[in-house]
Amino acid sequence: KFKERDYAIITLFLGTGIRVSECVGINLSDINMEENAFLVTRKGGNQVVLYFPAEVATALGEYIEERTKIDTLPGHEDALFLSRQKRRITQRAVQNLVKKYAAVAAPLKPRISPHKLRSTFATNLYNKTGDIYLVADVLGHKDVNTTKKHYAALEEERRRSAKDAVTLREKQ
Repeated sequence: KFKERDYAIITLFLGTGIRVSECVGINLSDINMEENAFLVTRKGGNQVVLYFPAEVATALGEYIEERTKIDTLPGHEDALFLSRQKRRITQRAVQNLVKKYAAVAAPLKPRISPHKLRSTFATNLYNKTGDIYLVADVLGHKDVNTTKKHYAALEEERRRSAKDAVTLREKQ
C-alpha cells in the first residue's frame, strides 16, 4: 500500500543525500518537478534548493500522483510524505521503513539506516567528481573539514592511484 511512498523516500536519500529531518520536513509546495528540484530546510533553519536525478523524479512523480488522492488530517495538507494515520511522517517511521527494506535487500548488512544512505550518496558523488567542496555543500556541512574527515580514506586512495596514472617512459 505504501510502496510508492517508501520507494520515493529511499531514492530521495540515495539521490540527494538529505537528512531524515530534512526528508520529513518537505512539503508538496517545496517540489518543482519541472526543474527536478526541491526546497529543503537545513539544520539551523536555513533553506536551500537541491536538485535530484531522473530516477528520483520518476519515483517522486509516481508517489505524488498517489499522494494527491489522500485526504489528510487538518494541518498536514502540504506534507509530502504521510504516515498511515494521514499526517506528516515522523523521523522514527522513516528510520524504521529504511531498516525494514534494508533487512530484505541486504540481509548481511543489518545496520543500514537513512544516514548510511546519505553517506552512500556522498561517497558516490565524491567518487564521480573528486570535489570535496561540492560534497560538503550538497550535504549541508558548514565546514569542509567535517566532510574531509569522513572521506580521508577515499582521498588517500585517490592519491595512491596517482602513482599509476602517469608513466615517464614507454615500457619496452
